[in-house]
Formats: sequence, structure tokens, C-alpha cells
Amino acid sequence: MNNIRRTRDIVSIKRTIASNYDKFRSLTLFFHERKAVLDKITSLPDDAIAQIANECREGGVRWRAFTKYMNKIEGAMLTGEVIDKSADEERALDTIAGVPVADFIKIKETASGVNLSFETTGVYDIYAKMNRNGCFEVSGMNVTPATEFTVVNELNTFWEDRYSIALKSADVSFAVSVEDPKTGKKGGAIARIYVFKDGSLYVDDLAKYMDTTALTMWIAP
Repeated sequence: MNNIRRTRDIVSIKRTIASNYDKFRSLTLFFHERKAVLDKITSLPDDAIAQIANECREGGVRWRAFTKYMNKIEGAMLTGEVIDKSADEERALDTIAGVPVADFIKIKETASGVNLSFETTGVYDIYAKMNRNGCFEVSGMNVTPATEFTVVNELNTFWEDRYSIALKSADVSFAVSVEDPKTGKKGGAIARIYVFKDGSLYVDDLAKYMDTTALTMWIAP
């Protein structure tokens, strides 16, 4: 009986979380927020899950405590600083995993779009976002410098959408993101590099380190 009640409670919580679209303040490129919250809740004791389920049922579609749980999860990971130099002339990064940024990230144009590869060898979790809020995750993928990730495929529907791809490991996590320039003006896109290490997040304009034209070409304004 307890297992049935727990299952019903989790279904109720999951249904409510699906209606919440709040984002992490800084780590949204690296994690699926709603999944992170649900994973955290399902690890709690049954009585705690039941209490949250009651909150969800009482609150209806909008669960007010979602943001609290989400911010707590991000705060436990982001224990250091957020250093964003993307609007400055100064660079935020010298290297990624000991390799100069310009050598670490490889941009390859193809007949159908653009591939990315990285000068690293190891096991990473992959999290990518693209094509009208679509996303996918791969856990425990072996990555080498020969591994190529297709970030733009002009044969796909909605290929002009902004996108990001993040590789995560215990030592260092990094992401390349094509996004709004955040200048207050509509239109255009910019490629940014994010590096998450030792609890701190470093953000910079990737164009400081290499030619990013291929990454942003034809991306819809």
C-alpha cells in the first residue's frame, strides 16, 4: 500500500513540476532544472514526498515551492563565484582542462551545418538544448578529440534556433552556447563559452578566442 501511495504522490509532483518553467540563475546550460528537482525529491523519505505532494495538490498547476527547491539545488553546486567577462575586453579564461581555449574547441563546417569537437579525452555526461526547447542527455559517454557533435543541421526542422551543448565531468564541465547577445537590442546571436569548475562558473564571448561565424551564421534573429 505504501508503495502505491508513494507512486501516486510522485506522479502528482511530476505533473506539477512539468508546469513550472523557472530556470537556474547560472547553470541552466548544464542541467535540466525540472529533472534535477524531481530527482532530488524522489530521493527523500516517503513522508517528505507525501508533504510535497499535498502542497502540489493544494497549489494546483503552479507549485510555489518549486523555485525554492530549484535554487537550493543550484546553490549546493555553485559554491563559488560567477565570473562573466562576455561584455568586457578582458578574457575570463586562459585554458580549459590545461589546453588553450583556441586549441580546445574545434569548429568544423559541413555541407549541412556545423560540428564541434573538443581537445579532451575522458568520460562525460552530455546535455544539449536545441530546436524549439528540445533537449537530450547522454550519461557516461567516452569523448576523444575525434568525437564530433553536430550542433547545426540545416536539414532539420527549426535548425535556425539557438542551441547549446554541455559536457560535464567531476573535474571540469564546459558548454558552448549560441544565444542572445543580451544588449537590449532585438536580433543577432553570440557564441559564448561556459566553464564550470571547483564550484565557480566562468563565462566569456567565444569570439575573443576564435572565429565563431560558422556557429552563428543564419541563426534566426
